[in-house]
Amino acid sequence: MTIRLAVIGAGIMGSDHAHIFANDLPGAQVQVVCDASAERAKALADAVGAVDVMSDAEAAIVRSDVDAVVIASPDFTHAPLSLACIRAGKRALCEKPLSQSAA
Repeated sequence: MTIRLAVIGAGIMGSDHAHIFANDLPGAQVQVVCDASAERAKALADAVGAVDVMSDAEAAIVRSDVDAVVIASPDFTHAPLSLACIRAGKRALCEKPLSQSAA
C-alpha cells in the first residue's frame, strides 16, 4: 500500500520530512510539494521524486491523489491548514506549534 503525501512548506523542516518519507519510509510517496516559492518547491520536488509542485496549500490538501499532509509551513498557517485537513478528511502531521494562541 502506498501513502501519497502532500508536503506543505519546503523550508528546513518540510525538506527534512520530505526526504525522510521519500528515502526511509517504504510505501510513502511524496506526491506534491507546496511552497510560496515555486523555485524552492521545484527543487525539493525534484530531490524527492514528487509528482507535482503547487503554491496553493488548500488546493494541495483537497487533491484526490493525496492521502495525508505534512504541514511544515510558517507557524501562523498551522491552525488553518490543520483545520483544512480535518474538513477534507486527510490525516496530517503538523509541525509545532499547532497555533500561536490558545483562542
